[in-house]
Amino acid sequence: MPQAQEKVVIARSGNRCAYPECGVELTLDPQAAGDQPKAVGKVAHIAAASPGGPRYDEAMRPEQRGSADNLIYLCGPHHDAVDAQLEHHTLEFLVDAKRRHEEAVARAVKTALGGVTYEELSVVCGVIASAPSATQPTDVGLALPLQEKIELNKLGPTSVLRITAGLSQAARVGDFIAFQTTTAPAFGRSLVSRFKSDYFAAEAESLEPDAIFDYLVEKAFENAGPRGTPEVEAAALAVVAYLFEICEIFKRE
Repeated sequence: MPQAQEKVVIARSGNRCAYPECGVELTLDPQAAGDQPKAVGKVAHIAAASPGGPRYDEAMRPEQRGSADNLIYLCGPHHDAVDAQLEHHTLEFLVDAKRRHEEAVARAVKTALGGVTYEELSVVCGVIASAPSATQPTDVGLALPLQEKIELNKLGPTSVLRITAGLSQAARVGDFIAFQTTTAPAFGRSLVSRFKSDYFAAEAESLEPDAIFDYLVEKAFENAGPRGTPEVEAAALAVVAYLFEICEIFKRE
């Protein structure tokens, strides 16, 4: 399955097992300064990728089988269970489990937005702005009205809700970037450049617009170094939503 699609389903799962009443954390935090967080979950197909596999649906197109909508993020034991105990783990069971879990994750991130401080923004932005990028830093362009940009990029209602939630912290994100730029003039441009690089990488993987948005949030969270708090994940959402609004990521014309 495409790696970019895996990142999307991991983002939507909040890095936790989506199996009902499990929710175990699926990222190991580093124990030494030089180590990185390690994802230990497993991505499973809801409807199998090939004939003969669990819950295979011949009516699905190949691109549907590998998309995040047909993937579910699980811990090791539950990953093995869903592909071994097929009478219980039907397609309907997994679709419902995925929906309920992802809705709960979205609610938790929205709640955590109120706790985002400069500390979480520094964790998310500091590492990203200093990382190498495949694109050159650019100046901020003229912004489209938010609704026009949403329509231009064909974002669905779930992404609109996430953007709206993230923008509740827009003033704080803007103030943080402005403050950092007073001591490091290239900070804002470097931050934008890195997100643009990730955006182009997602486009190259042929992700749908909604999946691209979630991919960017997961990349921000993934690159933030030591993590594990809902507030850091909420900060990643707030930063991506802010950059979306000022038209520095996604299409603007």
